[in-house]
Amino acid sequence: MKKILICIYNLQGGGAERVLINFLDVIDKNKWDITLLVLRKEGIYLNKIPKGIRVIYGFKTLFGRKVSNKVLSFLPNKLLYKLFVKEDFDVEISFLEGFATKVISGSSLHSKKIAWVHADFKTYHWTKNMFSLNEEKKYYSRFDKIVCVSKMCLNSFKDIFGFEEKLIVIYNLLDKSLESYDKVHFKNVFKDYETTKIIYVGRFEREKGVERLIYAFKDVVDLGYKECTLFFLGEGSLRNTLEIFVKDNGLDEYVRFIGFKEKVYDYILSSDYVIVPSHSESYCLVLAESVCLGKVCISTDTAGGREVLNNGEYGVLVENSKEGIKNGILSVLRNDFSREEYEEKILKWSYNFRNESIIEKINDLIMEREGNLDENYFFD
Repeated sequence: MKKILICIYNLQGGGAERVLINFLDVIDKNKWDITLLVLRKEGIYLNKIPKGIRVIYGFKTLFGRKVSNKVLSFLPNKLLYKLFVKEDFDVEISFLEGFATKVISGSSLHSKKIAWVHADFKTYHWTKNMFSLNEEKKYYSRFDKIVCVSKMCLNSFKDIFGFEEKLIVIYNLLDKSLESYDKVHFKNVFKDYETTKIIYVGRFEREKGVERLIYAFKDVVDLGYKECTLFFLGEGSLRNTLEIFVKDNGLDEYVRFIGFKEKVYDYILSSDYVIVPSHSESYCLVLAESVCLGKVCISTDTAGGREVLNNGEYGVLVENSKEGIKNGILSVLRNDFSREEYEEKILKWSYNFRNESIIEKINDLIMEREGNLDENYFFD
């Protein structure tokens, strides 16, 4: 039985963390010995770790975030690895940039080391506050393969770090329940709304563009388009700011805050459009899920938006600005295109993001230096 170690910083409500849970769901726990190293014991997905996965924690409740981050910042990678990892593994995976990558890079085992990169480093190099460029490059040099979650993510990584020979693209795994989800008999949670329904699903953080979304939506309402409702599904540090803005600007009738929901598909299917206003996305899980559900999406022009919507062929791709978001909302409210035609095309395009083809690529990645494994050895 091969032993695999997967490391992530925490299990907060971000896209990468949700992808990891999807990843762990499809791993065949009867054939692989999986250990998950969570550097900080925090996050809404802690109780979603599937049975059969052994979990170890770097820092529990004993340390605050500032203290643990200082430890992760100042101790060398090899010492951090020895502190957290007490056994040998055949495959070691860093599932997110930053401290997880640093820790796994400290392994001196003759294991296969794989780094997963979810960020578009050209537009959102969020780890530069943790490491110098040379430090980060040194960490990535320790990996055998570096998985980027989109083609544009790969190009950004290559331009900044190099390592072209190590880079591959594997799209994020979606929730395994998505493909069997009943798109006809779903629960219509917005059945009482007769307006055009637009939904945002994600974290309320600045990089996600939620502030400029609410500003753009106010402009739309001020122009007289009042037969529309904007739903916010999620949580984050900016929720209170958004709610105050809505109240102060008389938008209560047009904006609804739903909070975090573990199951989002009924909400997506109950909406007319999904909107992704991010400043940067290397691969957007919500876009891919919405495409698989046949929904028309409005997305700012990011690496992930361009890739999932194929440069706007399968959705509304807008300028990456408040004005672009406003124009995108206006285009769907004015019926500038046939939604039915888009939905028909989208369902054919969605195969590219379904788990079947992605699992095959992950199998190939794991099998590369693991001997003669059957095609379905790694996954159920």
